[in-house]
Amino acid sequence: MYPVRVSGFYQLVEELCWLSGVKNTKTIRSKKMYGNIRMVFLVAYKEKLNVSYRRFVQICDENNIQHMLCIKRIPHFSTLQKFVQRTPKILFEQLVQACRILLNLKNVEASIDGTGFSNTNPSHYYQKRIDGKEVKNYTKTVFLSDINTKLILGAQTFSDHRNETTVFKPMVKQLIGCLKTMLADKGYDSMSNRKFCWANNIEVHIPFRKFSLEQCKYGLKDKYSAKRRRALKIFNKTLYNQRALAETVNSAIKQTLGGFVRARKASNQQKTVTIKALAYNIEHIGRTIKIWIFIQIQ
Repeated sequence: MYPVRVSGFYQLVEELCWLSGVKNTKTIRSKKMYGNIRMVFLVAYKEKLNVSYRRFVQICDENNIQHMLCIKRIPHFSTLQKFVQRTPKILFEQLVQACRILLNLKNVEASIDGTGFSNTNPSHYYQKRIDGKEVKNYTKTVFLSDINTKLILGAQTFSDHRNETTVFKPMVKQLIGCLKTMLADKGYDSMSNRKFCWANNIEVHIPFRKFSLEQCKYGLKDKYSAKRRRALKIFNKTLYNQRALAETVNSAIKQTLGGFVRARKASNQQKTVTIKALAYNIEHIGRTIKIWIFIQIQ
């Protein structure tokens, strides 16, 4: 008999797929043996267990997961790999964002922070096959998380050397209407970021870098000097200190789901990290629902 927790995990995946508009089949002529919803569940549960694809298929067979999914057999491990490879990353990002809708979060106090997931070191033979091209040893990730529920509201991953501050506006834009407060460290110190939040009725608390702080205090000639003095005046140090809770989310993911990815291609590495965020959210939501049920019973 499969564990009850696995069934609950699948039910949450099914609900998130419905909220995100994920269709079970791409076209009418597509094979209906597995379906997209079952495949999303399998790759997310695989990241929850933090095992390889081969080992995950063995675990599913041992626990009769195929009976719960109403399928004859668990897909071959290469089928799961190909599903991740052909599925666009934006689909997994939408599933992560749908977790907020599932809990109906409003007036959110959020924090944004970057981290990195290590890539398993490729062998010398593999590097030689790709003409000696240097392989980046980590996948840069930016998480926007709720500091109260510890839920990840948005995730952006990339493998190049771009600055993580460039994703600030796009990630905040996706959550306009539910965000109340944004917290970020000095790396996001930009009047452009502050003005974007103010224009959308979002409180923003970002400390100033040393140079920009001197500009505010001594009134150097700058077209943003008045707005910087305003931002310095409304900056709440006590509220900003709660930004450290974002580090708790980063630590929780890495300790429970692993701080590394096994994929070789950069695109698959980015998707794997996003799936880790999805698995973390589903597990966290499952615990939250159990607490709510316990409180209602009491």
